[in-house]
Amino acid sequence: MSRPESGPRGALGRLSAVLLSLGLAAPASAQLAVSERGGPIRFQVGEESLTVFLSRDVVRGGGFDLRRTGSSLKGRLRGGDVDLRWPQGPIVGRVGVEDSRLELSRMASEQGLRVDGELAHWPTSLVISPVGISGDVGGCSYTLTVAGGHYTGWRTCQPDVDGEPTSVSLSLPKTIEVLGEKEQAALLSLLLSAQGLPPAPPREASDSGRTLEGPGLDEGPRR
Repeated sequence: MSRPESGPRGALGRLSAVLLSLGLAAPASAQLAVSERGGPIRFQVGEESLTVFLSRDVVRGGGFDLRRTGSSLKGRLRGGDVDLRWPQGPIVGRVGVEDSRLELSRMASEQGLRVDGELAHWPTSLVISPVGISGDVGGCSYTLTVAGGHYTGWRTCQPDVDGEPTSVSLSLPKTIEVLGEKEQAALLSLLLSAQGLPPAPPREASDSGRTLEGPGLDEGPRR
């Protein structure tokens, strides 16, 4: 039997079910918490960070080089091809060589979106709202809440989903509100996926208990 989720992620999941059952609509601008009037998207995971700039027709920076058409995102992400489109219905296409299909569900007033399906073959079930981001996308799991206009919290990624969570901070500029909700969902799904900011490789331990990355490996015997 699976263990019920607790904490912010469990609370957001229960809230999502209630809001979805109400079937109420929210304007696209209410789906996200924004922290700045302008500037880039800033994403920090542990000691790693990326900065992504939005313009009228491109998304660029931090390994992103995508062209926006209003009904698609196409280009490159960290050397791999991206072709996501949504002329009607769900978001479909490929990330790298893997198929992707994401379905969006509207939630109650000012409580955001739910994104379900697969991104780059990874199961996705993500809640995006002005009060938090919670769930799984592109090989990573998130529990983020909003403080001071920023999303902050934790993530774990495959294959180390049972390992120590890594701290996360995500700042979204107000300019992201001009994107349609499907483009918001597609861009955030890419950003939060393992392809957006890959997890750091695990630190391996030597027989003496020292990490292979740590100091002292080249130390000679003491005299």
